[in-house]
Amino acid sequence: MSEVKLNIAKDEIVKKMVTEYGYPEQGAEMVAEKLLSCAPEIQEAFAKWWYEGDFDNLKIEGYTVQELMRGYGMNPFAAFLTLDWLKREPARAKAALSKGYDKVR
Repeated sequence: MSEVKLNIAKDEIVKKMVTEYGYPEQGAEMVAEKLLSCAPEIQEAFAKWWYEGDFDNLKIEGYTVQELMRGYGMNPFAAFLTLDWLKREPARAKAALSKGYDKVR
């Protein structure tokens, strides 16, 4: 994938998280900041979902966004952040996922 900088305003992400996904404002701001600093391929996949509503087939350490959403009850924001964590700290992230600690409600 090409290097891309996520070109979505933090305020837009926060608004969607609060209005459509029930995040508290402060939590949404923190998550939005993290999304804006994810690895480029994760930012690119996030932008595809944001603008087109489609999840690409990006797979990191055996996980995709859709698998994380289905298998762990994550929303898209949490799933993209988890992919980023899997890329940065694969052993720790996979251990947490195998124990079920990373479920988002």
